[in-house]
Amino acid sequence: MDASSATPTLEVVQLEKVYNEGAGELSVRAVDGISFTVQRGEAVAIIGPSGCGKSSLLNILGCLDRPTGGVYRLDGDDVMDLDDDDLAALRNRHIGFVFQAFNLLPRLSALENVELPLLYGGGKKTRERAREALGRVGLADRSHHRPTELSGGQKQRVAIARALVGSPSMLLCDEPTGALDSRTGKDVLMLLRKLNADGTTLVMVTHDLGIARQLDRAIIMRDGRIIADGPSGSVVDRFVTLFESDAP
Repeated sequence: MDASSATPTLEVVQLEKVYNEGAGELSVRAVDGISFTVQRGEAVAIIGPSGCGKSSLLNILGCLDRPTGGVYRLDGDDVMDLDDDDLAALRNRHIGFVFQAFNLLPRLSALENVELPLLYGGGKKTRERAREALGRVGLADRSHHRPTELSGGQKQRVAIARALVGSPSMLLCDEPTGALDSRTGKDVLMLLRKLNADGTTLVMVTHDLGIARQLDRAIIMRDGRIIADGPSGSVVDRFVTLFESDAP
């Protein structure tokens, strides 16, 4: 199939998220009529100043929050009218999450943390699949270690393995290197890029412009809107011109 005719991993059209809707001046348009698509296998950075709507958008893309209006399709499925159970099933089937804070359960081993979403989903061969996912991130020899026995970088690798174990079509990453030192952050980014090269779609919110430059594409948000979208190098350069030149 020609790439141009393939179903996008995600598509949003005139997407909106309004908090305190109907409250006049107290309402906040966190996401203000944005439209874009992400094709399968792309690696996209979402950047912008604090309060620009990045987190609100990521929550909608991850089916953790509902938009106020617009269209959101995930692998061709219309998300807008799903009930909570169907939304959870869609999220479990299509999306893996990687957070800054790792969000590992301290009493469980690395292997058990990775296996957990499979148990919730009622999958088969859960232990075998969890071991395979840990192997993909280079932690097969740490499977029985608890989070307190792992370094920051190892914890994030476990979190990535947990995100991958259900074979999602897309990884949503929220500042995945934000809690790591620069060297460990580079190692985690290299792992994410390798997974992307193997076909996993990446959408990453980051404040680190060096990381944004290493992805294929970048999107700048400002006041809930997209003001630039294109190859990462030129978009990051525009971000620097728009925002960093005004920094004190």
